[in-house]
Amino acid sequence: MHDAEEVPAAPAFPVAPPAQPLPGPWGSPPGSPLPGAWGPPPGPSIPGQRTPPPSEYFPSTHPLGPAPVETGDLPPLVLVPGAVPLPLPAPRRRGRVLLIGAALSLAAALAAGAGIVYVNRSPLSLDERAAAAGPAPTAAATPPTPAEAANAALKAQAAALLGNDERAWLAAVDPARGKLRGQYRSMFRSLRGLGVSHFDYRTSSPRLDAKRGMLSVFAEVAYCFSTDKCPRAKGNESDGPPTITQKLTFKKVGTAYLIWDLTTKKSRDQQQPTPWESGDLVFRSGQRVTVAAGRGERKYLKQVLAAAEKAARVNDRFAVMVGNPQRRYRVYVAGPEQWKTWYGGITDKWVIGYAIPLSDSGSDVVLNISAVRSDSEVLATTMQHELGHVVTLGGAHRTSTGTGDMWLEEGIAEYIGWYPRSATESWRRSAVRSWLDSGKRPTTIAPRAPGDKAGPDASDAFYGLGHFTADCLARKYGQGALFTFVRLYLRESRDLDPASQEAFGVPFATIDKTCMAWIRDKV
Repeated sequence: MHDAEEVPAAPAFPVAPPAQPLPGPWGSPPGSPLPGAWGPPPGPSIPGQRTPPPSEYFPSTHPLGPAPVETGDLPPLVLVPGAVPLPLPAPRRRGRVLLIGAALSLAAALAAGAGIVYVNRSPLSLDERAAAAGPAPTAAATPPTPAEAANAALKAQAAALLGNDERAWLAAVDPARGKLRGQYRSMFRSLRGLGVSHFDYRTSSPRLDAKRGMLSVFAEVAYCFSTDKCPRAKGNESDGPPTITQKLTFKKVGTAYLIWDLTTKKSRDQQQPTPWESGDLVFRSGQRVTVAAGRGERKYLKQVLAAAEKAARVNDRFAVMVGNPQRRYRVYVAGPEQWKTWYGGITDKWVIGYAIPLSDSGSDVVLNISAVRSDSEVLATTMQHELGHVVTLGGAHRTSTGTGDMWLEEGIAEYIGWYPRSATESWRRSAVRSWLDSGKRPTTIAPRAPGDKAGPDASDAFYGLGHFTADCLARKYGQGALFTFVRLYLRESRDLDPASQEAFGVPFATIDKTCMAWIRDKV
């Protein structure tokens, strides 16, 4: 677990105390977290890859190795119960955007730019109809409250983003705040380049300083990209869309309230800041993969895209086998500063890549380019491994968390990462042999993962044993049965023995005994 810490450039701020929620979009529905809460404990971990020790290498290059990375997410947006969508309007003609993007529909969103207008279709009484018709022509309009004015600015800003209107997006930001407007301009272009298809503000805990004409709120932003599925609400079968949390300060400018300040927290648990929050991104797109990087790393886009396209072709086959075909893969290339910042940052010197789940919508892959740029085989195997996490774990609403499933999570990612080579060709083979010969040798193919303080040798042995296990299951029972087991156990959260019975036709104890004997013979 990586502890959360504040972004150096942003002032720290406390979590707002509970407050009485305002009605409408500013309130919280029953069962919601307290206003200003930063989210639940982290979800299931998807460990990354570490740089190999100098003494170990592939037949002609250096190897890979793992290091655990904890991830988490924030509470998702909750839509109005009983709401039904109206048809979307015709797509708006777009101008040129950054290198990639899809034709996106613009909808004036009632729920702060959600991309769909929601209305209640239940019959209205005569009194309700009269109230809905509004005041008589001669009645004076009631001016909006500061909270209503700020909320209206956010709703218009979200609609402008989906409509590809940069000027209208920036209209929500105080013109006197030049640096902040530059930050929002970069955010707009990065989101458009990534193909944003859903963007929605939900606000809470307003604090008004009437004397200064300032209003502070906490905003939860739900977002999706067009290449991902976009679950619209949290429920028993969904964690909802990915979200980030912001503290926004508005200033009264004339009769409007405009964004005067934006503050976010750097946190691995809350997966912030996202790459699109953190400056201009540049893109390169292939048939199956979009690669994004900061401007300082744009020279690596071609190299990374070539490796990612090859890895995608391998993973596409396995994605179909587990029932999780991908519309497109997304890979971020991190330089030294981005590596320490994106999604909360990585400080472990061994980690060179990781996959991070974005709620139920999918997963991103992040590469530490300085650790993989000089070795094409390390880059290729890392990419294939991490995309393996995307297809086997990404987008699944899982009921189990923690490290108890990592033997299969990492074993199948290693199987995919090395494919079509077998576990006997992996450099981890010697670590597995040493583990089996030790006094603490494993007695099952499903051991617990090493602790956070475990050394690289223990991690190598654990990943290697998982690879040998996946190889055994494929050779003894067939590759189709192996990936059926992965689907049932990892993606559908079946219990271990029922999943084994359905996939292999035998209890888990049988495959456990069979594969432990096979592994001892092969290492």
